[in-house]
Amino acid sequence: MDKRFYLGSVAIAGILGSVLVAVGQLPLGVVLSLYAGVVALVMWYRAWTAIQDDHARTTPGKAVGFLFIPFFNLYWIFQAFWGFAKDYNSYLSRHGISMSQLPTGLFLLYCILILVSLLMQWIPVVGSVMGIINWVVLVVIVSRVCDAVNNLPQTTE
Repeated sequence: MDKRFYLGSVAIAGILGSVLVAVGQLPLGVVLSLYAGVVALVMWYRAWTAIQDDHARTTPGKAVGFLFIPFFNLYWIFQAFWGFAKDYNSYLSRHGISMSQLPTGLFLLYCILILVSLLMQWIPVVGSVMGIINWVVLVVIVSRVCDAVNNLPQTTE
């Protein structure tokens, strides 16, 4: 996974898009945020692909696809994001790979922040600030996931 591409796309387009929306530049802000969101979803698909060994809680297609189901996605974000960190750490243990584990608390925090920002989006300044905070936390997660997946051995027995 090309960390520079994923990190740059999510960080620059996502945060800039949120800032532009916050200051009233809606069309460009929305386009940048959508681009960053699509890139992030592609990264999640690839991340889930890297840990498929018949023990992962979901497939890459379900991990990303179920995020588009209204209301169900409020539950599914915990499976797709927090679940990835837990499944990745289990994958390392099952295969005897001695690498740093992903911080599951950070992934759980991100899921909670998504829910909080959905509730706060109707409050003018608070919603925009929450959107920016979400993008910043996502940037940290993208960095950790890219490093984690890129450091996995190519083949595990």
